[in-house]
Parts: sequence; structure tokens; C-alpha cells
Amino acid sequence: MKQHLMIYFLFASLLAVSCTRTKEVEKIPVIYSTDLYQPPQDPDDHYDLALLASLPELDVRAIVFDNATEWRDAAQEAGTGALRQMSDITRQPLPPYAIGLRNKLISQQDKAENQPAESQKGVDLILQTLRESQEKIVLFLVGSCRDFAVAFNREPDLLREKVKAVYVSAGNGPDGWQFEWNVMLDPQAYACLMNSGLPIYWAPCFSQVNLRQATKDEVTNGDQASFNSYYIVPNEAELLETASGKLKNYFAYALNKRPGDPVDFLSQPIDTISPKARNMWSTASFFHAAGRKIYLHNGKYRVYSPEKAQALGVAEQEIPVYEFRPVTIETTEIVADSIVFRGVLDIPQSNIKVFRYIHSEYNSVMVSALSGLLEGL
Repeated sequence: MKQHLMIYFLFASLLAVSCTRTKEVEKIPVIYSTDLYQPPQDPDDHYDLALLASLPELDVRAIVFDNATEWRDAAQEAGTGALRQMSDITRQPLPPYAIGLRNKLISQQDKAENQPAESQKGVDLILQTLRESQEKIVLFLVGSCRDFAVAFNREPDLLREKVKAVYVSAGNGPDGWQFEWNVMLDPQAYACLMNSGLPIYWAPCFSQVNLRQATKDEVTNGDQASFNSYYIVPNEAELLETASGKLKNYFAYALNKRPGDPVDFLSQPIDTISPKARNMWSTASFFHAAGRKIYLHNGKYRVYSPEKAQALGVAEQEIPVYEFRPVTIETTEIVADSIVFRGVLDIPQSNIKVFRYIHSEYNSVMVSALSGLLEGL
């Protein structure tokens, strides 16, 4: 009997190891394009990097520092220090990274081959990473669309074969003028990517309703105001109250523009986090790509995989907070630094799915979910 039990436990242990290894193999490879700078242009990019590190389902294969903001010197100010800090916090090696293209595209078909050699490394890294991957890759962009658009223009068949999805954090969709920062950085690149035919999950940064919050009735009726991923963290100090000391110093180094070596700063006495508000945009896209869902757990909103929710006994407490609805987009006009879209919702065969929040307390739910995830890093 004891021998049988020993064999059983040995088999169970081997099965557990096998399942763990399978999960590791099934990680989702990611190429991440970000306008992460030090000092930060907008510290939401530092939150996005921490969020990526908090989601072990996402395997960052390459990072491109978006070089589209003309008043910044990306070669000098790209957030490599933040990458080194996050590598120290997670004890994971740095992924390959490169600086992206410097100049705006002159057309949707522009391959940017005449741009300076030193700014070509971002596109080269994208194409190299796609070629070398045995699996399809998810592309994330939280800046301009420039480097991904040029990669598509140069090797469209490679991207059609190797890209699983493109998460686009930009615009004011799904119908009307696109007067948004990431769009205006490079309108031709934005139009190129949105017209590429690639599978796109589009999270407009702001709605067409002058950035105001939608009322409950407007959410129910599908008003344009709900087609945006924007939310506000009302108090950064409260958000990070339960975070580790190193993570607090990671944010403090950026927010307070501290001098000195960024990694050494992590081990210094915990610095002050101001109780300021913080604008956020990309959180839901990372949750969605990782296959995470939002659940009510002990009175708080938490982000779990369905398997973990089942194990914790909260699977029945899933909270629908947002959706991605199919939409067809026609670029009707490009004028100066903006674009006009004509969008038609709920066309099943469309390659583009647009974000829409469906919970009347979207803002507070997302703050709670983000806080809980950062708590574990």
C-alpha cells in the first residue's frame, strides 16, 4: 500500500512539473513599443512597464523606444534606467531594446528607408524578433504607430504570418476626428496600421465627447463617450500604499526626477510618493492580452486568470468591465496632423475590435484592479 502511495505521489509531482513547464512554454511573446523616457514625459509609461512585469503570461521579447516626440532626445533620455530597475525588481534579464525612427512618415506606404541609420534599429529589431519567433507575437504600442507601420510596409507578409494581434493605444474612435496625441505624432503611420488588415485591438485614448465621463444611461445606450480606455488614479500614494519598497522607489525615482544610478536608488530608504492624480490608458489592453479577467474578491476588484479564480473560489464573481467590439474603419481624410475615421460597429468579419467600457464604475474598478496587481510585484 505504501509503495502504491509513493508511486501515486511521484506521478502527481511529475504531472505538476509537466503542467508548470507547459504553462511556461505557452507564454505569450510580446514586442512592446513605448514612449518611456527618463525623466518621464508622462509617468503612465512607468506604470505600463510595471504592469507588464506583473503579468507572467506576457513574455517581452523586444522593446522599441518610440522616438516620435521631436522635442525629446530618445538616444539620451530613453528609459533604459527603468528597464534596469525592473530587471532588478523581477530578477529577470533585460530584453533586447532599440531606439525607433525619428521622422514622420510622408505617406501610408512610406518604408522610411531614407531616415538616418541610427534610428533604423527599432524596425530592424521588430523584424528580427518576428523572423526568429516560432510562435505568433503580440504587438503593443503606447506611443506613435511609426515603427510597427514601417515594419509592416517593409515586410507585410512576415507580419501577416507572425503577428497574433496588435494592441493600439491611440485615437478618439470609433467615428470622427482623431485629435489625440499619439495619432498626431504620426498620422500617416496611424492610418497605415489601422488599414493594414492585421488583427487589431484598438483602445482609443479618449472619446469623441470632450473627455467627459459617461453617465450610466450613456453606457447602457452605447454612447460614444464609452469608447475610450482612459481612467484616473486619484491618489498615487494610496495606489502604491501596499507595494514593495523597491517598487515605490522605482516610481519615486521617475516621479521625483531623482539623480544618481537608478538601480542603486531602489535600495535606498523609501522615497516620498506624492498624493497626486495620474492619468492612465493602457491597463485594460494588458489585462486582455494576458487572458486575465476582473473578479470581486473580498470586497476588492482583482485581476486573475480564470484558472486562479476557480482555485480561489471566485469564478462566479467575474465582473464584466469592458469589451472589444468589431468595427470597420474607413479613413476618409488626413488633414495636417489629424485624421477623420468613419466607423461602423458590429461587422463580424472586421479585423479591428474597439474597446468600450461597459461598467458604470469603470474608473474605480480599474484603480482597484491595478493596485492589487502591483501589490504582488
